[in-house]
Amino acid sequence: MTFSKTSAALAQWLKDLSEGKTEVSYSGGTFGESLVLAPGRITVIGAPPGAGKTALATQAAFEALDRLPELTLHIANAEMEIEQLLTRELARRSRVSAAKMNKGRDELTSEEFEALILAYEGLVPAIKRTRHMVPPFSCEELGELSLVDPGILIVDYLQKFRSAASDTRAGVDEVMTCLRELALQGWAVLALSATTRSNGKKGGHDPEGLSLSSFKESGEIEFNADAAYVLRNKSDSHADVKDIDLDCVKNRAGPLTLLELRFRGELMRFEPVSYTHLPAHETEADLV
Repeated sequence: MTFSKTSAALAQWLKDLSEGKTEVSYSGGTFGESLVLAPGRITVIGAPPGAGKTALATQAAFEALDRLPELTLHIANAEMEIEQLLTRELARRSRVSAAKMNKGRDELTSEEFEALILAYEGLVPAIKRTRHMVPPFSCEELGELSLVDPGILIVDYLQKFRSAASDTRAGVDEVMTCLRELALQGWAVLALSATTRSNGKKGGHDPEGLSLSSFKESGEIEFNADAAYVLRNKSDSHADVKDIDLDCVKNRAGPLTLLELRFRGELMRFEPVSYTHLPAHETEADLV
């Protein structure tokens, strides 16, 4: 028997409501409530290469760890070593260029080195609650997290994870199914996705053409994501500081939003510019 009584779920919801219990959320910080990050939810962010989706995901997760001392983070990054990710986080916190750090102590002023040490000390408590996946990067390895107490899970990025399926699209479908199972166990899943190239006038990765259907091998992503976002770079792709929109194109639990951000690439740091709440009549159904 794989079915349970629906009435029990509704009764529990009413009980929680009467006792004043609210839904747990890990959202906040730089991205406020406009970025859905919560237990039981799958949030997907799609963007072309270089738009900063990895930096955004790690910033959101580490900000949540700073706010919530019992929260844990698991990083499944199939592209970057954990040392590189942590160096980028130190750059964000210290406001010292990651490029300068990588060149060694002689490149840093005494003020920069002191800022780096302070950032490191502030990061240590979060690092102690962070784990990272080592190869192989597969659906089977993700499934092992069902044996671990849930927290935040970053999957970077979906198309890099493989399963027994030989076809890439089938592999993404299976990974999304695995992530849904983890979400049902209480994980807050933040998954990153590659996007398809636009067929519009500009060709390549046209930020104006990004939509829910832009996620590469998108079918299962579209249906399984509880919230989905695209990052639209409005600046020159080579600019050190970029104006980027975090555009919510799907949200099962709330309104669609548009958060204007500024991305300082050498510091791997997103900063808010402004926030837009789409009009009530402009729903997800209208835009998809």
